[in-house]
Amino acid sequence: MAKVVITGGSGMLGQWVVRHFIEQGYEVLNVDFRRPDENLCPTLVANLEDLGETYGALAGADAVVHLAAIPAAHIRTPEVTFRNNVMSTYNVLEAAAGLGIRKAVIASSESSYGIVFAVSPLSPQYVPVDEAHPQLPEDSYGLSKVVNEMTADMFHR
Repeated sequence: MAKVVITGGSGMLGQWVVRHFIEQGYEVLNVDFRRPDENLCPTLVANLEDLGETYGALAGADAVVHLAAIPAAHIRTPEVTFRNNVMSTYNVLEAAAGLGIRKAVIASSESSYGIVFAVSPLSPQYVPVDEAHPQLPEDSYGLSKVVNEMTADMFHR
């Protein structure tokens, strides 16, 4: 049975992803800064901004789904949101590469296009907005998602 580490598995999206992988027969480890409301699988409380802790959390995994993030621009200060989201993603991808984990998934956001949390209304160049549309984040959360996509591209090469 393949082992999948899901970061942020205690969160709003993460709990459903954990449930899905369990239903598909995977061995799942939830890695989060807090325990989930419903205990569906083992949970490791870890700080993904720490590379050593991240290596430890991913050891023995066959795949990782990285969902852990501060999920909106207004929850913490802009610099805390950016630092947390970018460093945790870098560390997850660095540890996955270092441990030979070839399957890693990250989550992005429509915020990378400036659609959510925008200071000024978004006027897309065309609709529907697709992945080729210019990314125009207007907050630290959206910018962190753009940087995370670039980081994933770097590790993929």
